[in-house]
Amino acid sequence: MQGKSHLLVGLTAGIVLDSAIHLTGDPLTMAKTVPLALLIHKAVYYWSVGFGSLLPDIDNARSTMGHKFGKISKEIQHLAGHRTLFHSLLGLAIGSLLAIGLEQVVIYLMDLRGLEFPALFVAGSHLVFFGILFGCIMHIFADSLTLGGVPLFWPSHKRYGFPPNPHMRFRTGTWPEGVIVWSFMIVVGIGIWLAVLVV
Repeated sequence: MQGKSHLLVGLTAGIVLDSAIHLTGDPLTMAKTVPLALLIHKAVYYWSVGFGSLLPDIDNARSTMGHKFGKISKEIQHLAGHRTLFHSLLGLAIGSLLAIGLEQVVIYLMDLRGLEFPALFVAGSHLVFFGILFGCIMHIFADSLTLGGVPLFWPSHKRYGFPPNPHMRFRTGTWPEGVIVWSFMIVVGIGIWLAVLVV
């Protein structure tokens, strides 16, 4: 999928997740008051989901994320190629372990200096982690809808897609991509609207 499609799918799915499990707190449509902390939590979460929904394409120098990271993206593409490690379950696991490890290192270094990692920052870092991870998962799912599929079990080069028959999937950048993305957004929008009416 194209970068804008990944962003729209990721953010729309992020709304569904947040509405279902209230990751960032009460939905704005149901909140009696809207404190600044709630707005900050939502902003951090949705920024993280958006970033994560573009992140796996860091291995493509011509992608939205590739343009942002320039030489780093070119080197990654040169070394690994596009849709390899960053579009796999192994990539998700390595990224998650690195993020958790980085948080533990920061906490340890602060502890050495007699400082405490404030609970607010811990909650914020977890929100960033879950947002980016969810965005990456949605990116990989969205790419599985394309003709090329994704190498879920990389380093195995076998590619998987949904539906399994590649003739039922679409080529990136063609009109079915727009139809799928906008249909998904419209269905979610109707669902949210109906939920608000029930409340």
